[in-house]
Amino acid sequence: MSIELRKRRRISGTVIIAVSFLFLLLAVGKNQIIDGDEYKAAAESLAVSSSTVKASRGEILDCNGNPLVTNRQGNSVVFKYAEFPEAEHQEDRNTLIFSLIKLFEKNDIQWIDRLPLIYKNQKLIVDEDKMTEFKYMVSENMLEMEKGEKSTPDECLDALIKRYKLEDYSRQDARKIASVCFGMKYLSFSIASPYTFAEDVPSEIISVIMEKSSTYPGVASESVSYREYSDTISYSHVLGVVGSISAEEYESEAKKLEEKLSDETLTGTEIKVLKNNAYSLNDKYGKSGIEAAMESYLRGTNGIKTTTTGSDGTVTEEYLSKPVQGNTVVTTIDGELQKIATEALADMLVDNKNSAYFGTAGAMIVMNCKTGAILANVSLPTYDITKYFTDYDKLIADKQSPLWNRGLQSAYAPGSTMKPAIALASLEEEVITTESAEYCGGYFTLEDQTFKCLSTHGYLNVTTALQKSCNIFFFEMGQKLGIDKMNKYCGLLGLGQKTGVELPEAEGVLASIANKEAAGQIWNPGDTVQAAIGQSDNLFTPLQLANYCATIANGGTRLKPYMIKSVLSADMSEIIFETEPQVVNTLNVSKKNLDIVKQGMREVVLYSGCNYYFQDCIVDAAGKTGTSQVKKQTDSGETVVCNNGFFISFAPYDDPEIAIAIVAENGQTGSKTSQAAVPVYNYYFSQKTSFNEAGIPDTFVP
Repeated sequence: MSIELRKRRRISGTVIIAVSFLFLLLAVGKNQIIDGDEYKAAAESLAVSSSTVKASRGEILDCNGNPLVTNRQGNSVVFKYAEFPEAEHQEDRNTLIFSLIKLFEKNDIQWIDRLPLIYKNQKLIVDEDKMTEFKYMVSENMLEMEKGEKSTPDECLDALIKRYKLEDYSRQDARKIASVCFGMKYLSFSIASPYTFAEDVPSEIISVIMEKSSTYPGVASESVSYREYSDTISYSHVLGVVGSISAEEYESEAKKLEEKLSDETLTGTEIKVLKNNAYSLNDKYGKSGIEAAMESYLRGTNGIKTTTTGSDGTVTEEYLSKPVQGNTVVTTIDGELQKIATEALADMLVDNKNSAYFGTAGAMIVMNCKTGAILANVSLPTYDITKYFTDYDKLIADKQSPLWNRGLQSAYAPGSTMKPAIALASLEEEVITTESAEYCGGYFTLEDQTFKCLSTHGYLNVTTALQKSCNIFFFEMGQKLGIDKMNKYCGLLGLGQKTGVELPEAEGVLASIANKEAAGQIWNPGDTVQAAIGQSDNLFTPLQLANYCATIANGGTRLKPYMIKSVLSADMSEIIFETEPQVVNTLNVSKKNLDIVKQGMREVVLYSGCNYYFQDCIVDAAGKTGTSQVKKQTDSGETVVCNNGFFISFAPYDDPEIAIAIVAENGQTGSKTSQAAVPVYNYYFSQKTSFNEAGIPDTFVP
């Protein structure tokens, strides 16, 4: 290339630059002179962002409108992405996180540990409750472990230490810091998604963090709504708890949202509202009890807030839509009755303990005979609902299973409480009449088996057989009826099948030839007669027993039990829905036969062992006791036989209103179990309006 040509090109380039610069000056001049006001306004509004404002959960009330669960404001400690050390400065992040962890642990305050690796007995293991998180951790999305899910916990921790530059920390401390780092990654820590380090933090700790803001850059507090309980003990199994949403729950809700968004008739506004209310992995979720069952009603509707930040640092906030508190759930539970039932059950269990080998546990269900509404659902031992998460490991390890709702989820051999059903079947199938009698000589022989009665009763009719709970009489009935006819009536009465109540429940078992064969066993004639006295393979929940008793009491109408009375708007101005009593089936049996059975149950209360406890009862009640034997293994490996005591009852005898089912694990007799019913009846029928805090022995609160 010639020198002349180079000169010409250089001059051309210079001209282009000069012209461009001229245009730039003109543009700037125009911006400054002509459009100055517009650009000034734009400069003053540098950033506009929108954020979700979480709605408070709805309240939960008892049937009388008294609050069981409300809300209170508390503080969470969160990480703000814009001010928090950047990922490129991992060592600074580690220093900050570790300092925060030490502050919390020094003050015995829990922080959120999301890592699916935990130490147990000095050994690092995978947390089985966090398998989804573990799968994410070892996947290509994070650690990219060659062995994938087959990677050992120590291999995973080694990889975390390397990824987050934690080599200078002890393994235990490195694991803690890595937990927070993992959580930030897992929950997509960003400007739009702050990371929650700890919840419900005492104000004094918040003050320390704020005073040392230079030590904790990007660490802030947020006002959050937390659940407040009128009683932390008595309603735990009914109410349930609220906790961080699990990966499985999040996935389930995401699928539901996807289905809703597929509706082509949705408006743009409706789509926006749905998306704004989508669950995030930072959200709270009903984990059990009514909190879980009514999650969609209790959650509320999130709001949308816009934040505008000007060049001078001024911040302006406006609501595009304000959050709407969740709906108010009104339960069928009578709060005061629940407390009295809890105390009565606890006192009875202490008095009724059968042996020193095992602790006592039990349940009580109180049900409206005319509607199916559950007035009380008590399970002991119980737990302090406010300490659920802090004491979780201890509660899970407790052999007495305090987290288990025995009234709905435990199924027991019902013992003699099954006899009213067999008596009704015998009368309906005419294997016995009201005038005929069977002889009890203390023994019943079937082929090569001999079964005993607790006494020698002589001749008994069906009423007296119920009153005396004669095994021989019901062995005879079982043999004459056969298992299929017995099960026909037991099935109609709802035994061995789910009731349909809103909370999780066990199905139970109705002893049958089919079930026996399915288990690879042979049905023997002895199984039939044992089934007639509530043994064999029969297993029923206390709720099933209460419903069965209510069905007999109300004249043969089996109702669906329910625990949700209604759902109201947050301000209680609108009824969202109201539960109506639902008839499951009506027994096609004679009133005469039902009355005979009810008379026998009345005589149990008047003349049997439970008469001692009912002397002070202010209402005429009827009932049936039961005692069943179960084999248990002691800590030393010894197998011992224990009793479970049962009592089913209804009152008033002439016009039944409520039915009760009670079970005492490791109890003595059904008669002693019956004593717990009396305080419940006396409260309910005296229409007391107040009751002091339930005096539950410490035995039943771990």
